[in-house]
Amino acid sequence: MTIQIGDHRLTCIGYADSTEAELLGRFLRQGSRALAESQGEYALVIETDAGDVTVVTSPVGATHYYVLEHDGRLFHGDRVAEILHRSGLAWRWNWQALGDLCQLENLTDNQTLHPAIRRVPPGSILHFTDGRVSLSSVAVLDRIPAAPADPDDAVEALNAAVLRLAGENPYLSLSGGFDSRVILASMLRQGLRPHLITMGREEATDVQVARRMAERFDLPHQLISLELDDVFAHASTISSLTNGTKTAWHWHTFLYPLKAAIPADATFFVGTLGEFARSYYFDRGWLGRFASLAPEVALGRFWGMKLNRHPSFSADELRHLAPELATELMPDGRHRRAARLAGFCRGGFLEGLTRYYFEQRVPNFYANGIRMYRASSAWRSPFHDRRWIEAIWNLPDGWKLGSNWHRHAIARNCPELLTFPEENGFDRRRMLPKAPPLYWTPPMRRARYVSYDLSADWYRDPRMHAFLRENAGRIDDLVDPELVGRILEAHRSGTDRTRTLAFLLTLIVWKQVIAP
Repeated sequence: MTIQIGDHRLTCIGYADSTEAELLGRFLRQGSRALAESQGEYALVIETDAGDVTVVTSPVGATHYYVLEHDGRLFHGDRVAEILHRSGLAWRWNWQALGDLCQLENLTDNQTLHPAIRRVPPGSILHFTDGRVSLSSVAVLDRIPAAPADPDDAVEALNAAVLRLAGENPYLSLSGGFDSRVILASMLRQGLRPHLITMGREEATDVQVARRMAERFDLPHQLISLELDDVFAHASTISSLTNGTKTAWHWHTFLYPLKAAIPADATFFVGTLGEFARSYYFDRGWLGRFASLAPEVALGRFWGMKLNRHPSFSADELRHLAPELATELMPDGRHRRAARLAGFCRGGFLEGLTRYYFEQRVPNFYANGIRMYRASSAWRSPFHDRRWIEAIWNLPDGWKLGSNWHRHAIARNCPELLTFPEENGFDRRRMLPKAPPLYWTPPMRRARYVSYDLSADWYRDPRMHAFLRENAGRIDDLVDPELVGRILEAHRSGTDRTRTLAFLLTLIVWKQVIAP
């Protein structure tokens, strides 16, 4: 929504804790710094009739906004394709960003797939006046003061955020995992009765566990199944919304809330950022603490192993890619990428990986998911609350390893939710109140998990084969079309190439968006 006072116009993308009129009034009285203290997930854009532009982004950076300086003008907006078309700039590939997307399924830093268009960083104030840009940014984690560990303060902060955001008609995306169960526990503790939405087929673990929860607490429960036709119907919209940087493997984030037809007056809760309270990248108990004794060595090895574990293209296939892209994916390119990723991980080993999750994965990968949620719902996540973030950052690793803070929060708010099984848990009947020793080892992961993901079958469907073959020429500046055909045949024959085909589909649709 846009509001105007005098010659100033303010647009709020996302949500803030004040109305647009209040935000613009605060800006006119106190300046842009006063807006940076607002709660919420937003990009606030203030423009004047004289052509001055101010952009204020929220600390987590989950609401994207992009800028391009070109011929003394500032082109800006939340869609890269629109900036490209308004500026008249020719399309060029950002090879480093494309390599990141292929290997990580997200970009890093503030890049886009075009080297000249940049994302405004999280926690930033950007000014454009007299043909010049000034930018100030503050990393939110660096502003958190050290404080005694208090897991209960984090629970109370979460509860307050849930109650503040709930509204009159709360919906909750519920799986069998930890993050959404923590939110449900908070809601039940505070007398809220959400409408539950779960995505997947009947035999999926998430569906089975969520259905039992819904029945136990007598909550309305909606099961959403996805079909290949849904992908074809909305591919261009998804690509445009996410600026080509959300691979097709994850497009369900747009599809299932859309199919759920969430009412306009409902608040749609999701568990985004809940993994900040868990050791997302290396949840291996004492092994993570041991690695912290030599963090630089451990981080380099960790990222090297991660990048080498699931290559999207074989060494032979790299010869059929654009040389610039192949260079990014060759061993030397992977080594440079591993070193760059390790450089983002300031601090110890586990602390550095948590920082990478918060400062790179969330504003690049999960922010795209949030953009897709926002397209059809009033998305909210209580884990974006600043008080909760501060409390979690000060917790020692023992609370995060094995999802121990999540277990604690569930036990405090609604212990009955512990009686339902956890994904890959030791006890097939229930969630344990504390992770057992060696919880990460195969013998301790006894509860079988059946995924909701059916996309591997989608890439064997004749309709998908026909689409990829017919449109492979759109990306012949990146990939030899004959290679696309060979990968399709390998996947049809039983070799799982889902990751690679999802990457190729993403690029094909993106080229359709920028050059219809």
